[in-house]
Amino acid sequence: MLQNSPSGFRRRTIGAEIREIAPMAVLVRVYPARRSVTHLFESDFSRMLIDRRTEEEVARMVRRGFGKAADWRRAHDFYLPTETLYLTPEPYQNGFVPEDDQSFGLSLSRRIAIGDGDH
Repeated sequence: MLQNSPSGFRRRTIGAEIREIAPMAVLVRVYPARRSVTHLFESDFSRMLIDRRTEEEVARMVRRGFGKAADWRRAHDFYLPTETLYLTPEPYQNGFVPEDDQSFGLSLSRRIAIGDGDH
């Protein structure tokens, strides 16, 4: 009799998929589709310069992974190390510019969802 191994069917996390195409990324800022832009940041808070196609693919991964958990008419930040989605701070708040508060603006009050790898 064959036994199924759940570990053999484990899906990759959103963060792992993103790191495959942008290995240095730590934070992904996904803007509403009408703005048609996505920013990726490294751990030193600097913005990564990547091609448009990669930006679009990363945004698609995040939107697909969190589906209806977020209101995609607003900007969201996906923090790869914790697989957590946050509402992006407004321009007048600390964290809109990621190095402002040395935490990428990640605040529990803005947390939307935590990914579990099942997307």
